[in-house]
Amino acid sequence: MRGMLLRMPDVAAERKARGMGLAVETTAEWRIPWAQTVIVSPAVRIPWDLLDAGLYFVERWDAAAPLWRYGVLAADVGTQAERERTEAVCLDLRAPLFAPELLFVRDSEAGRALLRTWREECTPGWDERLAFLRALHVAKPMFCALPRSWLIEVQQRSQIDARSVRPATRAAGGLVRVEIAPGRFVRCHAGEEDKVKRMWAERLRPRRERRHEHAQ
Repeated sequence: MRGMLLRMPDVAAERKARGMGLAVETTAEWRIPWAQTVIVSPAVRIPWDLLDAGLYFVERWDAAAPLWRYGVLAADVGTQAERERTEAVCLDLRAPLFAPELLFVRDSEAGRALLRTWREECTPGWDERLAFLRALHVAKPMFCALPRSWLIEVQQRSQIDARSVRPATRAAGGLVRVEIAPGRFVRCHAGEEDKVKRMWAERLRPRRERRHEHAQ
C-alpha cells in the first residue's frame, strides 16, 4: 500500500492525495505507515504530477529525495561544529545537500534506519539537511537522488522543460505519454520518446547494479 504522511494539516492536499488513490495520515510523528510512503513537511509544494513516479522508485530503492540547491555543498551551510561533525561522519564536505522535506521512503530495514538516524541527528537548532547527509552515510540505504526540479511548481517546471527543447521539436507535436514501467507513465515532447525511456530505465535501476557494472 502507498500513502502520504503530512507533517501538518492540509485539507486540500489530503483531498487531492485521496483522489489519487493514496492513503493519507496527518501526524507530527516520524514514521513509515505504508510499504511506500511520501513524507511531506510544511511549506513544500507537492509535485503532484511526479508522486506516482517517486513512490514507484521506492518500490526498488529504500529512499529518494530531491537535491536541495545546485552548487551548494555541505561545506557551505551550518555552524563550524555541525560541519566538523558532518565531516567526521562523511569524511568530505564537498557533497551536495538534499531536501528531505519531500522524502519518499520504503518500509524496509534500511528505510526505517535512515528515518530513525536522521531524526536522531537532528539536534535542535542545527541544520536538518546536514543531519540527513550524516544519516545517509550511517544507514547506507539504496538512495535515489531526484532532480532539484521536483521542488518547483508544475507550471515553472514545464516552462523550464520547454526552454530546453529545440524549437523544431516543440513544433512537431505536443506532450505525449510514455510508459517507463508496467502501468507507469510520464509525459515528454513528441519525438523524444526513446530518449526518455532510456533515461528512466537507467534511473530505475538500483545503484548496486550500476556499481557492479562499473566495477567490471
